[in-house]
Parts: sequence; structure tokens; C-alpha cells
Amino acid sequence: MENYAFLIEKLQELGLTKREAEVYLTILVKDGATVKELLESLDIHQPQLYNIIQSLIRKGFIRASAGRPRVYTASDIGALIDIQKMKFDLLRSVLQEELMKIKGRTEEEGPYISLVRSLEGVLASVIEIINSAEVEIRAELPYPVFRELKPYLLGALQRGVNLYLLVYPTIGTPEEFERFRDQVKIRTFDLGNFLLVISDLSSAVYSKRRFFSVHKLPISSNEIYGYVIQEKDLLLRLLNIHNNLWLKSKEVMGWIPRVELYPKVFIEFSMALNELETLLKLGYTPVVTVEGRDVKSGYPVSITGKVRSINRFGIVSNFVLESENGTFTVGGFDAEVEDIEAQRVVIREITK
Repeated sequence: MENYAFLIEKLQELGLTKREAEVYLTILVKDGATVKELLESLDIHQPQLYNIIQSLIRKGFIRASAGRPRVYTASDIGALIDIQKMKFDLLRSVLQEELMKIKGRTEEEGPYISLVRSLEGVLASVIEIINSAEVEIRAELPYPVFRELKPYLLGALQRGVNLYLLVYPTIGTPEEFERFRDQVKIRTFDLGNFLLVISDLSSAVYSKRRFFSVHKLPISSNEIYGYVIQEKDLLLRLLNIHNNLWLKSKEVMGWIPRVELYPKVFIEFSMALNELETLLKLGYTPVVTVEGRDVKSGYPVSITGKVRSINRFGIVSNFVLESENGTFTVGGFDAEVEDIEAQRVVIREITK
């Protein structure tokens, strides 16, 4: 049978043993078979065959006719996959609810880094990160991974999440994203640094570029690995590398700044700074609310005012905020030379 080994492997992924998959395929090809016919076609002992048949019946893969001799027929594979999907959807819902009860995880639990293995494991972790986003997603993606993640990225856009995607080495025209243009910025570059997906600057998945390279021999799925990271300082170090490439990359899609586009929320400071710099160059005065902490005292602050200028020198980047309470410099995570460390920047409106 053509592609026999491939079919056996895929049936095993649906929960069958190798022997069960062989029996199911034989029944499917014969369009129904008796035990005698199966024994003639397969190198298998009768007691073992009876056990396999009963297992396939329990799992819904085959049906038995009435009367003697019994004729076993194969169930439609599409219907079986739909049933499996329904079971997994229900299982996911139940498990998520129960795990949340016993896990009780909070952001204050501290740094967390874990290893994930195989391509499937890395992609599953990325999907989880995307689905958890509430405000924004930063990502640097090899194109084959971007293609696989499109449905989940579009789902995030439908929830109102802003996306900042750098795809390499090329992307073409992402027409599916066009209707979400006011929420998405997509750029491209010939060579990326890594696979990186960050949700709300709180959790991320990182994996090596080598695993997804189109310029080298492909790597087995089982050799691929990555890391789930929930450690803000490390995320910022990775973002520094990503931001350098972002500034050099070519824009494929992005929103056009205009009055009706705002308010817009930013958690990751560099994107807020880029947006404010663009608005100032266009002659707008952005009115923003900064939520964060006073660098000297450490106390939480929330200040609303007008952005007057952007400062970029060396490794320091910040903006000057003029408010009723005075003029302040605002920096990002781990700010030291600024007055305020921003944890969220909301561009409330822009005026000429």
C-alpha cells in the first residue's frame, strides 16, 4: 500500500497501537472483512486479533455486523478526528478550569524558565503565549512558523490585541491582516536572530534560529527545543537584540497615525517610544498617561501630560512629559537616570 508507513504513524498519533493501525487499515482497504480474511492478510495470531478488534470497537474505529460470520467495517476517519477534537476541546476546558483552581498562579510568584522539547512542544507553548495576551504581542518569527501561527495571531487581533511582528526571511503580502491594520505592525528582514514571542511583557517563548533555517539542512522535530520564560529582565535583554533588528527591518504593514486611532495602550516601552517619536515628527502633540513608579522613592505613580521631546543617547532612551505637577523624564523597565519607570503608557489623544 502506498504511504503505508506514513498512515500507520498518523493513526498511532490518533491513539492506536501499531498493530491496531494495521488491522484498521486492512479493514478499510478491504471495505469490510471477517476474522478469517484478516488472519489470511495479516501475520497475527487469532487470540491477539480478537483483542485488537475489541479494542478498535471500543475506540470507535470499527463496527461489527450482526450474524455469523461477523463482518467488521471501518468508521469514517474524518468523523473519528472530529470526535477526538470534541473530546480534546472538552478536556482542555475542564483541565484549564481545574488547574486554575489548584494552581492559583500569580505574577508575584517570581522568575520562571522551563525547557520545552520538540517542534510540537515549542509551537504549543507559543500558541499558549499568544492566547494569553491581553494588550500586545511582540514576536520575531521564521516565516514557516508565522504561517502555522496565523489563525492564533488573527484570533488575538479579534480580541483587540496589538501585534508587532518581525518575520524573516520574507513574508509576501499578509492580506488576512489587512482588516486589522490599525492594530498590527509587520516588518521583515533577510535574517532573524531567533524565534521569540512575548505576551504583555510577562511571558515568552524563545528558540534558536538554527532550528528553522531555510539555508541549512532541516532538523528533526524531536531535536528542536525552546524555553518558556517568565523573567522580565531576561525578556528585556532579548528585546534589546530584537529592537536593533526591528529598526533596520522593512515595514510590510502598519497603521497610519491619525486622531481617531487613539487611545492606544503600550506595555513594552520601546514601541511606545517609537510611536511617540513618529507622532512628534508628524507635528502632533501626544497626550499620554504613564503608569509606573517613581525611580527614587519606588512609589507607584500615574501621571497624565503632554510629550514634548524624545531623548536617545547611548543606551538611554526616554521621553519628556510635561504635566500639571511638573516636567518629568520617563524611561522603560529598570530605568535609573529618569524620574519615572513606565510600566504602561497610554497615548490618550493627539493634537496639532
